[in-house]
Amino acid sequence: MRFVGFLSLAFMLLSSSMRGQEQDSSSLFNREEKRFVQSASLTAAFVFTGAFMGDGVLRTWNLENQGSFGDTFFRYSNRLGDKKLVLSLNAALMATGYLADRPGLFNTSWNAAKSIVSMALITEGLKRGLGRARPYTEKGPRHFNPFPPNRHAFKSLPSGHASLAFAFFTPFAEKYSRWIYLLPASTAFARVYKDKHWVSDVVLGSTIGFLTGYFFQHKNQHLEVGLNGVTIYF
Repeated sequence: MRFVGFLSLAFMLLSSSMRGQEQDSSSLFNREEKRFVQSASLTAAFVFTGAFMGDGVLRTWNLENQGSFGDTFFRYSNRLGDKKLVLSLNAALMATGYLADRPGLFNTSWNAAKSIVSMALITEGLKRGLGRARPYTEKGPRHFNPFPPNRHAFKSLPSGHASLAFAFFTPFAEKYSRWIYLLPASTAFARVYKDKHWVSDVVLGSTIGFLTGYFFQHKNQHLEVGLNGVTIYF
């Protein structure tokens, strides 16, 4: 419970850090975007807490209510979080935007690329640091083995497929149509359906992917990060 409390507090601090900030030219988001991120962070904190507490029951219900339709549907939606597919698709979209002189498509693809890199660093760090056992190990939702020796079975939290899918699709959903969110959402459901993740895993993964994608798509100024005299612009 200390762990779930820590993550929930992190979400709330992220939300509250945006409250009361004045809108000016140096602000990363405008006022409406700040309110949206604040609400999304608070909602994610409550959903994650509830899912974490009910992971065992939710998994049992899932395994008892599977069928042929779900087997077929989620087999395909699961692939939307595959690294090779997502990276290849984003590269193709970026190239198309550049060659066809479509700056909107190119910039959105570039934002998706930055989102994917940021998401990967956060997600992989948490996976290795937490070492949560996947559902199929039958060790239960409260089993953690921090810093496992690269054991896939103990890298459940957060879901990499869900975070990657949301990190990639969010910039396009914000640019073109929010119906696009159905694609990464289906990937998140697929990971639970296929017993690869607990519900709380995909909630946290989806939140990380969404926030990184939303951040790079909507921020209205560049960020500078200095590393040993080398400045990186985002």
